[in-house]
Amino acid sequence: MWTTVPVVVGSQLISLLAVRAYVPQPRSSWLFRVVVGALLGTAGSSLVIGVALGFEGVSRAAFVADVLLFSIAALGWRGIWVLRARARLDDGTHPASLELVDRAEEMTTLRGVVMSLYRYRELLRSLVLKDLKLKYRGSVFGFLWSLANPLLMIVVYTVAFTVILRVRTQQFVFYLLLGQLAWTFFASSAAMSTGAIVDNAPLIRSVFFPRAILPIGTVLFNLAQYLLTISVFLPVTLTWYGVPLSAPMLLFPAFLGLQALFSIGVALILATLTAFFRDVRHLLDVALAVLFWTTPILYELAQVPERLRLLILLSPMSPFIVAYQQLFFYRQWPEATVWLIAGTYAVGAFVIGATLILAFEDRFSEQL
Repeated sequence: MWTTVPVVVGSQLISLLAVRAYVPQPRSSWLFRVVVGALLGTAGSSLVIGVALGFEGVSRAAFVADVLLFSIAALGWRGIWVLRARARLDDGTHPASLELVDRAEEMTTLRGVVMSLYRYRELLRSLVLKDLKLKYRGSVFGFLWSLANPLLMIVVYTVAFTVILRVRTQQFVFYLLLGQLAWTFFASSAAMSTGAIVDNAPLIRSVFFPRAILPIGTVLFNLAQYLLTISVFLPVTLTWYGVPLSAPMLLFPAFLGLQALFSIGVALILATLTAFFRDVRHLLDVALAVLFWTTPILYELAQVPERLRLLILLSPMSPFIVAYQQLFFYRQWPEATVWLIAGTYAVGAFVIGATLILAFEDRFSEQL
């Protein structure tokens, strides 16, 4: 398999050059060109490998994984290229002697976006706290519900799966909730992000601030919820099931950070698309239902036929949930494939999401 990697990647790079996906001037069709270049390169390399070596021992799923990960990497790289070109153009058209500074012009690069988010951190914090307060406003126990929820879930799932369904897998509830809680964090962030822009039309029309704050705020709100839940779930279940602490568990913050970055990227993409296409909300409901069953939450990845495991691992949330399962349930170091897919998804989604919202945020007002 590894002997074919140079052929596949080389063919893809040649195809990207052939379709002129990386010409110096930014093109409106660059997204289409990158995807087409990756697909053509994969098809061409498949033909060469089939004729020269044959497909004996070559994984078909590996080709799918390659074209997906390569496309994400190529889109992210092209997104950075476009932002740099836009920043250089702005630097060349605005003299440095101007006394007035247009703050919008400072957010034409990824670095500018991150810095602007830091400058507006108080606004971001206020949005997250507002959502947390609204969620529990009027309730008697308030934030205690976030602590009681995982305890109730443990009891209900234990009765359902061990007493009623009689699942024989030891510590199955622990395994199930590791994936279920992480999935809820992602799914809730994605669903809320679709309304981050369109539901805040009056604020967007009246006040200038980085529009990326709105979808990012929804992710941080759900991250706070997840952290409250996991702070109760992990100590209780580790003690209840007698799971010993192990060194791989120390990697949990690293994968949680990657999942948060991935969720932010997805939120930026969904928030931008929903501003122009309201049907995204309805399509997302269907997509989440499909993705849930293609993610190893209710079943173990080892139960999947070997020829399909890589495809299941390529499901957007699979590498993160599999990592949590390996860290806490199996107490093993995550495999290199899990690291590669999780890192590619996280960085790629964030770069693509930031590129989209920077490209279209000046048109949000007219679309709302």
